[in-house]
Amino acid sequence: MWLSLASFALIFLCVAVVGAQATILPDEIAAPLFTSSAKSQSQDITQAQADLYERWRANIRNNQTLAYEAGKEYLTKYPEDGYTAHVKKWVGEYEKAARRVRFRQLLERDKKYGEAFATGKLVLADAPDNLQTLINLAYAGYFAQAENDSSVNAETLAFARQAIERLGAGDKLADWKPFANQADALGYLNFIAGELTLKDSPLEASRYFLEALRHEGSVKTYPVIYARLGVVYAVRDFDPLARKFEARYKGKDVTPESQVALAEVYQVVDKIVDAYARAVALSGTDAQYEVARRRWLEELNRFYKTRHNNSLDGLETLIANVLTKPLP
Repeated sequence: MWLSLASFALIFLCVAVVGAQATILPDEIAAPLFTSSAKSQSQDITQAQADLYERWRANIRNNQTLAYEAGKEYLTKYPEDGYTAHVKKWVGEYEKAARRVRFRQLLERDKKYGEAFATGKLVLADAPDNLQTLINLAYAGYFAQAENDSSVNAETLAFARQAIERLGAGDKLADWKPFANQADALGYLNFIAGELTLKDSPLEASRYFLEALRHEGSVKTYPVIYARLGVVYAVRDFDPLARKFEARYKGKDVTPESQVALAEVYQVVDKIVDAYARAVALSGTDAQYEVARRRWLEELNRFYKTRHNNSLDGLETLIANVLTKPLP
């Protein structure tokens, strides 16, 4: 991968990790007292049952871990009584909140992206309309596949597409940090979608990459996306055109038809040169791109020579000025 996992992770949300004893669920669910009148209504209610219920009820504010343990025990021992519904509702909401916390821990603190992805799907099942979860699932899945877990690719792409569609329709988040705004988020989600379609559909990938660059966000300064465009232009456009040109015109006299065909090849070469020049220019002297930059420069040199009679004259000037020009 050309992408630095450490650097790309910086663009995503960073939140404080919630400790095991912290309050993760607001006290919003009614927890009535276990009254003596209720107890007298059924001879089956024991003091042990009342004590266990009170252990749950008394801790739902300040010690939710203990409350959860008591609640689970209560539901196991007393699955059907007048108070079960209160306990069951709270336990269910606590488990949803705990999954949300665990998802963020795996994603941001532990960086266990495969586990985070699996947990995130449970979080999404709890709240299918949660846009933040969709975005974070796209993030987790992207890093999971970057670590050679391609089993999540199809689902990750689906989540990224859903998030893109909803953001494009105007859905908002309460807090866009660390994105500057909606456009910034759309840029990175389109980049992820492009990465996940590049192997099987270069045409679709190029559409995602170009859409990412259409949005005014920090992805426009990310060198990898331009290198990816260079790959797409080479594989999708240059290779078939070059093979076709060689098959038809190699070793033959120049004709108006061959000149038109050669101009078509050169038009693609110019786009490849532009893309790799942007990648090289934006990578600069950043150490994280050192290896990738050498590879990008090799490709840039090769295609530039094709266009300039096997010479590199003028290439340094091109690299220095390419970012001042619009993308072709």
